[in-house]
This record gives sequence, structure tokens and C-alpha cells, in this order.
Amino acid sequence: WVSFTSRRRPPQRMRKQLTNVKAVVIGATGACGRYAVDGLVRSASTEKVTVIVRREYDFAAEFGWNAEEGAKLTQSVVPDFDELKSSPDVWEGHTVAICALGTTRKAAGSADVFVKVDRDYVASAAELAKKASVSRFCLLTAQGTRKVPSLFPHSMISIVHPLLYTQTKFEAEAVVKAQNFSNLSIFRPGLLDRRVPGADKRYLESALLNVVPSTKASTVGYAMAEDATTEPASELLECTSSDIKKLALAHETRNNAGVEDSTPVAPS
Repeated sequence: WVSFTSRRRPPQRMRKQLTNVKAVVIGATGACGRYAVDGLVRSASTEKVTVIVRREYDFAAEFGWNAEEGAKLTQSVVPDFDELKSSPDVWEGHTVAICALGTTRKAAGSADVFVKVDRDYVASAAELAKKASVSRFCLLTAQGTRKVPSLFPHSMISIVHPLLYTQTKFEAEAVVKAQNFSNLSIFRPGLLDRRVPGADKRYLESALLNVVPSTKASTVGYAMAEDATTEPASELLECTSSDIKKLALAHETRNNAGVEDSTPVAPS
């Protein structure tokens, strides 16, 4: 079990379920994000789910929702996330925001676009949520997030992707923390198993999955849904892969969401 400070103590048991949860999700069609949406919609705690997407996505067909579940979902289409701040009203009336934004340098096409997606869009989402009086924020980042030592010049960081990745995720966490949400949960999984229908193929990750312990994207998504629909464990919750698996198991137990992960969940 990971050691935390008194403000960062992870959940030791199933937390009390909330009612009338109103969630807004950005990054909702990604490998982890769409499972967070599914978990939210299936939860008895959830009253409504608003997803901010570039184009409409057929969640109901993928997850087999019934009519009652599907009625909880509203899709707000923003074709260009550079224009996120042009629709601040979308964020209003929600109790929790989930940010599962993330891309790869290859998909982004350049270091600058990667940083824009993984840091700047995250910053915009946090700012909009705060201005809309959303008190709770759940952020997906990554294991090993840290500030790159100053001895590495910016030009080198831009070229060496592992440095760029950890620095960008560190900066994303920093801008979200600066908003001072009443409750902030940060999810830092290790290697993600993204092998789900519709996900981009990431060949290096696929090779690593054969030799390195990993966490399924579905596990991360359902863990975020569990966190968002239960009483906060603390003002700041920082979840490792082990913590994430425990939250996902709690969600499966509570909602029978079909979480699958070959790695056993350690006892509390």
C-alpha cells in the first residue's frame, strides 16, 4: 500500500455513495474517458452526464445502455477545443468535472500540439469548471509525473518525448491544483492497456504490455466514475495504479459495470 500524507490518504473501504451527481466530462471518447462515461451513466448516483466532444459519439451502442440510462447523457459538440472558452455555460450546473484528455506526440503531429492538448486544454477545462462553481475535479495524468530538472534546455525537452511527456503532465497537474477545487482527485496509472475497439494502435505500448505490468483503460475509467459518485476521500487524492484498481473493483461491486483486469487487486 502506498504511503500518503494525512490529506492524501487513499480509500481504505467502499465510500458512501452520493446522490444527484451531475458530471461534466471532457476527453470522453478516449480510451479511459468513455469508460468513465459508461460508469457514470450506469451509476444510481448519477442524475445527468454532459460530455464535451468534437463530434457526437454513440456511447449507447458501444455499451448497450437502456433508454433510462441513455436519457442521462447530453453531448455538447465543440469541433475545435481551441474554442472551449466560447461555451462557458456548458459547465454550469454540475457537481463534478472529469478530465481524461490526452494524446500522443505521434497523433498530435508535433511537440507543440501535444502540449496544447495535454496541458493547455486541461488548463482551460479546469478554469471553466472553477468559474462555473464546480467544486470537484478528477484529472487523469500518468505515473512518474514530475518537473524536468532545469539542466535540460527547452529545446532538448521538445525533442526527447519522455522528458516532454513528464514535464507536460506535471504542468497540467499544477494548473489544475492552482484552481483550488474543494476536492481534487488525480489519477496516475502506469502503462495503460488500451487494447479496446476503436482505440489507436500504439505499437511500443503493445510490445511493453507483454513484459510490463499494466492497467486496463476500462479499469481507469470505472475508477474515475467510482470516485466521482462517492463521498470524497480527502481534499487531494492522488491515485496510483494500485489505488485505481481498488476503486474500479468497488465500482464493479456496486454497479456491476464489468470491469476486467488480470492484475489482482491488493487487499486494503
